[in-house]
Amino acid sequence: MKQTNNYLKVMKDMFTVQMMWAFGVMGVMLIIGIVRLVLQFQENGQDNFYNSFFVVATFFFFVIGIMATYFLPHYVGHGVTRKDYYKGASLALIGMAITLPFIVWGISVLTEFVVENVTSFSFKEPNMDVSTEDSNFIGDIVEFLIVTPFVEPESNWVLAIGIFSLKILTYYLAGWLISAAFYKFSVIAGLGFIAMSIVLLTVENVLLRSILSLPIPNRFAFLEMPEGIAIAALLLIPLGMFCLIRVMTKRVSVKM
Repeated sequence: MKQTNNYLKVMKDMFTVQMMWAFGVMGVMLIIGIVRLVLQFQENGQDNFYNSFFVVATFFFFVIGIMATYFLPHYVGHGVTRKDYYKGASLALIGMAITLPFIVWGISVLTEFVVENVTSFSFKEPNMDVSTEDSNFIGDIVEFLIVTPFVEPESNWVLAIGIFSLKILTYYLAGWLISAAFYKFSVIAGLGFIAMSIVLLTVENVLLRSILSLPIPNRFAFLEMPEGIAIAALLLIPLGMFCLIRVMTKRVSVKM
């Protein structure tokens, strides 16, 4: 393979591997859902597949984002430059962020159709609200990062898919940014990047809630901005994270 095409090989490899991990998680979730359905663990219904995976995606993409840095030694060991690794990994992430929400939505529609036409089971409405009352500061941040803004595809599929894609992108980038910092710098610097990632994800959450007119906890209300500025800032956050990752991986010493 020509040197100039190495980033395409990285993109294909990382996209395939990480999508297989995603399909593995989805398979487990489908099995759990079937077991709950058969044993009627939730008589009042359960979330559909799209809503369930939307919540799980917060943890899943953050974790595989952390693992992204550890593809670097493998590729450098096979003659791939750091630049090609970064380009390939970034394109793989963008590919996942675009395609996976559609796949999840398709699976959700299919499973709902089968379940509702074969059984008397019904799915419940999602509850993605956060408390707007001030309580424990750490608890507010954790809840705010887990319960991210949500729109049902049935109400506005373009907006719903866009939000899901943004969630995949930013949580993966947060994990990748943290792991790159630990890989390049000291533990102290890595902890600093954890704090930075929490701030960036919190700001993104506030901006998105502000744009969608969703409730915002009182302690984060000062982050609200006019809609035009909020949209621009919302796009700049992942762009800035991409740039920081590039800077940290550009000349990093690779540990073989």
